[in-house]
Amino acid sequence: MKRLIQACFLLAAATLFTGCQEKFTDHPRALMAVGLIVLISALFLALAVYSNILRDEVSDCDAFDQNAQKLQQKQKYKLVDKSYPFSLSKVQFGLWTVLISSCYIYLSLCKGDCAETTINKTALVLMGIFAGTAAASTLIDKKEISDNRPRHQNAPSEGFFIDILSDDNGISLHRFQSLVWTLIAMVVYIYKVSGVQAGCLLPELSDTLLALTGISSATYLVLRTKENDPPIEAAQQDTANAPAADASPSSTTATDPVITPQPA
Repeated sequence: MKRLIQACFLLAAATLFTGCQEKFTDHPRALMAVGLIVLISALFLALAVYSNILRDEVSDCDAFDQNAQKLQQKQKYKLVDKSYPFSLSKVQFGLWTVLISSCYIYLSLCKGDCAETTINKTALVLMGIFAGTAAASTLIDKKEISDNRPRHQNAPSEGFFIDILSDDNGISLHRFQSLVWTLIAMVVYIYKVSGVQAGCLLPELSDTLLALTGISSATYLVLRTKENDPPIEAAQQDTANAPAADASPSSTTATDPVITPQPA
C-alpha cells in the first residue's frame, strides 16, 4: 500500500514539477506550489497508512477475531495484519480529492490566476461522482449494520488490492471495472494537466469518459447492495423455519344435555 501510493504521488509530482521548474527563479510561487502539493500528499499518505480514513467499518469484533484466526491458520508463519480492510469508494474519493486539489494549486501558482476562469465542469462532475459513491456506500454499510447482517468487511486486511477488489465471494468484476475506469480517468486527467502551457485551466475530459466513469460507479453501487446478502439456500431455509401464524381453530362449546323431567 505504501509503495503504491508513493509511486502514484511521485509520478504526479514529477509531472507537476516539470511544469514549474522553469519558473523557480522568476516566481517563488512555484516553490510554494510544490511545497503545498508535497504537504497534502504526505498528509494523505500518512492518514491512509496509520488511520482508518480509507478503511471499511467493522461492525462485529467477534467475527473479525474469528476471521483473523482463520487467516492466520491459512498463512501459517506470516503474521496477520489486523488492520481494517480498505474501502474502494473511500480510496477513489480520497485520490480524486488529492489529485484535483493538487492540480488546482499547480495551475493557480504556476500557470495563472484561477479566479479569472469559469467553473470547470469536469472537476465538479468527477468530485460529484465519487463523493456520491462514497456517501451511498456509507449508507449501504449503515443499513447492513442495522440489520445485523454478516459482512465480508468484518475481516482483517489481506492487502490493498485484495481489499478493494474483493466482495463476499472473492475478487469481483464490478469492483475491478470501477477501479479500471478510475485509473483511466486519472491518467488522462494528469496528462491533460501536464499539457497546459499558460492560464489556470483545469482540463476538461470528454463527455464519453465522464459518462463511462459515472456508469461504472453506478454499476458498482447497485451490485454493492447485494454483496452481503445471505445465500439463496439460507434465505429459503429461514423462510421455511419461520414460525407460522397461529391459526385460531374454531372452538366448539360443549353443552350439557338438558334433562326434561318426566311426569309421574
